[in-house]
Amino acid sequence: MNRCQTSAGIRAGMLAFGILIALGTKASAGGLTLREAMRAATQNSEEARLLDEKDTRQHYVKREVWAGALPSVQGYANAGRGASPFDPNAFFRDTTGKAPSVINFVQNRYSYGLEVTQSIYSFGRLGQAFKVAGFRDQALAAEKTRALQELQLRSLDAFYGAVTTAARLSTLEGSLKRQKETVAFLESNFRMGSGMRAGVMLAVASLKGLEPERLRAERDAEAARMACNRILGRPVGDALDLDTADIPDFSLPAGVSDSQWVEKAQADRPDLQSLSLQRDALRGMAKAVYMQYRPSFGFQGKAGILAYRVNEQLADFDKNLEWQVGVGLQWNLFDGLATASRAQQYASDARSLELNEKLVRQMARIEIETALREAAAADTAFQAAGQARDASAEAQKLMSEDFRAGKGQVTDLLAAEEGLRNAEFGVLAARYQRVRSRAALRVALGMDLIEEVGK
Repeated sequence: MNRCQTSAGIRAGMLAFGILIALGTKASAGGLTLREAMRAATQNSEEARLLDEKDTRQHYVKREVWAGALPSVQGYANAGRGASPFDPNAFFRDTTGKAPSVINFVQNRYSYGLEVTQSIYSFGRLGQAFKVAGFRDQALAAEKTRALQELQLRSLDAFYGAVTTAARLSTLEGSLKRQKETVAFLESNFRMGSGMRAGVMLAVASLKGLEPERLRAERDAEAARMACNRILGRPVGDALDLDTADIPDFSLPAGVSDSQWVEKAQADRPDLQSLSLQRDALRGMAKAVYMQYRPSFGFQGKAGILAYRVNEQLADFDKNLEWQVGVGLQWNLFDGLATASRAQQYASDARSLELNEKLVRQMARIEIETALREAAAADTAFQAAGQARDASAEAQKLMSEDFRAGKGQVTDLLAAEEGLRNAEFGVLAARYQRVRSRAALRVALGMDLIEEVGK
């Protein structure tokens, strides 16, 4: 191996990897795209299934409200023995003094039957309960929409985490291979009496320093792969092939000013809508509790058997049938102000939520303003990282040519390679931050990252 061949190999390896990075690691095309990853996360992850369970619970909460409009049917069956004191003087007065003053009957008693109650008119309480349930349903839907938007952003982070850590590992492995070639070349030259031992030691030290870094990069890539699998709802040990060739453009539509985006977000952002609806639900609950002071009017019916002897009377519907039908009115006139106190608790919760909503709206404005500036800065940083990478590649090329011509030092070549390696890392980070900042801006504005996700 001569000096020219080694230098040419270094340049070829760096050029190939630079092309790979510039193309956005399209070598993995054909795998899982970012759109597919987001869709999988919003359908299969544990976070998505927890949101589905909230929907299920709300469904049964609404069904419980409907129960107030439907009849309640209860069956009963009793068997026992008891005593019933009876005073004969309630019907006639004994003047002889021979009759007992009290007669106590000890009997076996058996009863079974049905009881039915049905609300006829609740003086607005049932309608108020339906209204509160509607607010809660809308609040939950808005909360779920927001949670799915944030889940999309987390799946993007996991996707790019796996892509970036894998690319970083590939960069280090390529650099390690070239360093080994450089060390082998310098050691060969030194054995033949050319070069300095100090240069060989510097190259060896640089090589040894890369191996721990490569091991950490391998660890990070494995952890990122497992984390990405988890958020996609897949077994964490599965292989993961990601396609970075089809990345959605998360840019905002043109023609709308930043101030208009802020106003639109504060009006339409799902989490802010959810807080407003929750506040209305708490106010409705306070009103519903106060309505407990209103009367309730309903129907009650009962039919069954009351028997004293099992063999003779338990199925005698002619003589032992007992029944009752009628309507009733119940009215809570005074309960020690317990109901009023409970209503005031809900009213206080509503006021607290209103204050919290104002706070969240202010924080949302700060978040949006920051995200707008971060997206603009990330675009500039990406362009700067590309220019720095190109400059580092040019510097490495010149250093390689000088080294081939016998004018450069090995320290200069090692420094140039390290600079190019760091520049490639910078491009990876800037590319991810550019995509991520645009996606974060859309989420800050209350928008989905891709339209079909979560629909």
